[in-house]
Amino acid sequence: MPAGKKSKVEDNLRAVQFNEFLMEKGINVFGTESLEDEANTVLFRSRIEAAGQLLPAVVIVDASVFTIIRVQLAGGIGEEKRARITEYLNELNMLYKTFKYYLRPDGYVCLDLCIPARDDGFDPELVYGMLSILVQHIQDRAVDFMEHVWGK
Repeated sequence: MPAGKKSKVEDNLRAVQFNEFLMEKGINVFGTESLEDEANTVLFRSRIEAAGQLLPAVVIVDASVFTIIRVQLAGGIGEEKRARITEYLNELNMLYKTFKYYLRPDGYVCLDLCIPARDDGFDPELVYGMLSILVQHIQDRAVDFMEHVWGK
């Protein structure tokens, strides 16, 4: 992108396609933010309810071949819990091939789902379908997850 030019949703074909899909389906649970970066990154922000908690979620659509769905599952993980929680997250990663759990250096636990697609093969319905699978997975595992993270 030329210096000084700001990106916007319209500069990202897949973001446009996803936004049009959401509008056609009457899905209005996302806020949209363009990062105005060289990758034309567009964030579709929302929240997921699980076990009485509202978890920040984002669909990240950029110029790469990957669309990422990311959910922040927990925060404020202290140093004393990190080794135990990392071991638990690794166990989850071995169980679930579609999802990637990880502990960030700042103490946040996130869950990612990555969907590869070229511009000509991008499928907004698949992205939304995978988001639905992710939401169901989080809701099904929420109590167990919280017990492992906060209960010990």
